[in-house]
Amino acid sequence: MTDRSNALVSANGGLPMNRNIVSLLLTTMLAAACASELSRPEKKAEKPAGARIEIGAGHFNRDAKPFHYWDKQKEIPAVCARCHAANGVAQYLRDGANTPAPHVRNAFACTNCHADMLSYERHRVAKVIFASGLAVDSGDNNMNLCMTCHQGRESTASVDKAISGMPADVPNLKLAFVHVHYLPAGATIYGTEAKVAYEFAGKSYAGRFNHVPGMNTCTACHEPHGGELRAEKCAQCHQGSRPEKSARELANGMRELYAAIQHYARAMGGAAIGFSPEAFPYWYADANGNGRIDPEEVRPDNGYKAFTPRLLQSVYNYTFLLRDPGAAYHNGRYAGQLLYDSLENLAASGKAGVEMRGTARP
Repeated sequence: MTDRSNALVSANGGLPMNRNIVSLLLTTMLAAACASELSRPEKKAEKPAGARIEIGAGHFNRDAKPFHYWDKQKEIPAVCARCHAANGVAQYLRDGANTPAPHVRNAFACTNCHADMLSYERHRVAKVIFASGLAVDSGDNNMNLCMTCHQGRESTASVDKAISGMPADVPNLKLAFVHVHYLPAGATIYGTEAKVAYEFAGKSYAGRFNHVPGMNTCTACHEPHGGELRAEKCAQCHQGSRPEKSARELANGMRELYAAIQHYARAMGGAAIGFSPEAFPYWYADANGNGRIDPEEVRPDNGYKAFTPRLLQSVYNYTFLLRDPGAAYHNGRYAGQLLYDSLENLAASGKAGVEMRGTARP
């Protein structure tokens, strides 16, 4: 057969077949094949196994404030570089201190946590030294690595130093807000073993909260790169159970403490106070007394200036609990004790509108 454009060989005897017939057969076969494929159940895209890095999220969120706060400055200051520079953690673990660091491009570099980029082995962290000077070893290197940053920057000791020798209820212009810093989850988990929250003298406090086996470390509950909560694991136990109740109770207590802080500040400091998350120092004078901090009140020269030692103690703990959104889960009993004692502290003044009778300390 020489003219392949006009005829094809049939499968049953080598006889030529007209091209129109062949075209019809091919069309029929393709239609059948498509129909068969469409009738199969659709396969869902499977998530790739292992860790996943997403630029723009969590520890790689270049646009987040923790990684571009110093963009208008020459460099990231040494005191901030440990947790905000691309390789600040690695330098701290190697040298025990940090130097000023260049601005970051995409937030953390992989080498900030990983000592080996072939095996992805993490830097070794033998112990974690908290701002209080107390040291702990969780027994899990990954958790120690997380807590190198997620621990806060102030402590009971620094608050006590600020208020030393001052009468509890007398405003003092030398006092200024002491900020624990952000996401101090490690300090919450370890409670009194870290003493980063303010612990009142003569009180006993809960130590480390141990979760259930297999869910007792930072990376068991949180995705290490983006920081997202692994909710599918939590839901196996926490759906409608006690932790949700604890979180609600803590939130209600926080509202009560905030109201007591405002009541006491007006009565003892002669000036209304309010919190704003917009900018440091976060606690501002509520000039118009409307119970909130309006945009025009968020000014550096409007930071609250009528702190008493008693007010500073309770404001510090309120902010500590606020800065750890997972406090009820990280160590609910410790968080409850801090809340109770801060309310009791204000109630002791008789000027906070707080009644503690009939309440029980966790």
